[in-house]
Amino acid sequence: MKFAFLVLCLFTLPVPVLAKPVIDWLSIHWPPFRIAEGVDKGRGHVDQMQQMLMAELPQYRHQIQYSNLARVEQMLAAPSAQTCIFSLLYNESRAKTMRYSVPAVISVNVMLHMSATHPLAQRWRGGSEVALADLTADLATNGMVERNRGYPAIVSQYLDKPDSNLTSQSLQNINPVELLQAKRFDYFIEFPDRVRYFQSMTSQQSPLIDLPIRGLEPLMVSYAACQNSAAGEARLRDINQALQKLRLTTAYQTAMMQWLSPERQLQLQQYLPQFVSENAAPQPAALKNEAELSGSAPAVPQVSL
Repeated sequence: MKFAFLVLCLFTLPVPVLAKPVIDWLSIHWPPFRIAEGVDKGRGHVDQMQQMLMAELPQYRHQIQYSNLARVEQMLAAPSAQTCIFSLLYNESRAKTMRYSVPAVISVNVMLHMSATHPLAQRWRGGSEVALADLTADLATNGMVERNRGYPAIVSQYLDKPDSNLTSQSLQNINPVELLQAKRFDYFIEFPDRVRYFQSMTSQQSPLIDLPIRGLEPLMVSYAACQNSAAGEARLRDINQALQKLRLTTAYQTAMMQWLSPERQLQLQQYLPQFVSENAAPQPAALKNEAELSGSAPAVPQVSL
């Protein structure tokens, strides 16, 4: 009888709960994509999409680490097994330490923005593409981009050059739309959703136009990424399953287009069928070439979809 009682006690002892594996999500303050400060903290449209992703991954304990861009790049170069980031552009350098998911976000690429009443605006009425080689050569005109940012090569080749009117400026705590309205410069290059966010914070609502840049792909793809290791691969398997589900939902797609104008939303919507069906992650060039030689290369998402 005593033995039976002891056996019963053994089976009724509480079983220790295994701790959930952790994902440390890196993030920065870069509205309206990510908002890490003030009353709107966590309400950026990329923030919202990441929150939906985390809700689909209850098997993990999620932690968000806010930092500046320089520090985030350092952590991407030497990530821990728990490090992941959401909405990261692919490049070969990052692919040495980070493994990428299926496409997570599509967004409209940087465009050229100016006042609708500017004389130059008349030249490109109708949405024709702007040739930066011609525009930046006019030294009577002033163009601007934000300093300490990465830009496509077709933009950066004209940046801060003696024979170019395109310069970089620090915009910390400065609204570039207000500078444009004050005629401090004639045009600037930026993401259209970011410009609409800045417009929403200005008292003077003068109309702006956005113009495509010749030679620049209209859309960009970004991904979730985790450490290039077995631990990172395990996390990405779960992330990929969640993304394949989320990309089909209205809530996820609505958040992705939150700050775009109706015209740019329509542009993005044309690519949604391809976006939601693309289930291949980008590969480093060396691995891609090796796979192509063996005849087993999967389709890799293009930067512009």
